[in-house]
Amino acid sequence: GARYIHIFVPCPLGWGSASHDTILLARLARETGIFPVFEAERGEVVSVSKIRRPLPVEEYLKPQKRFAHLFGKTPATETIARIQAMADRNIRKFGLLQEGAE
Repeated sequence: GARYIHIFVPCPLGWGSASHDTILLARLARETGIFPVFEAERGEVVSVSKIRRPLPVEEYLKPQKRFAHLFGKTPATETIARIQAMADRNIRKFGLLQEGAE
């Protein structure tokens, strides 16, 4: 039958990040809840990659020049808070927190 796989691949050139940070950015996307890693069968989530210690989204956003406007002289705290809320929603929706995590 048909299968679908969605892969998260950071793009150093387009994102304005160092090429040696590619793996780090992918891990930060998962550990902040921005990109939940899960498996689904017939529309039902059957497994998730748990987060041991959730990180704030700023750790994922700051190393990328494409988000520099959020951290300028006047930080866009409301926008960052909305992104954090989306990540937090992903963490709750998919049950990403490992037992005993913060």
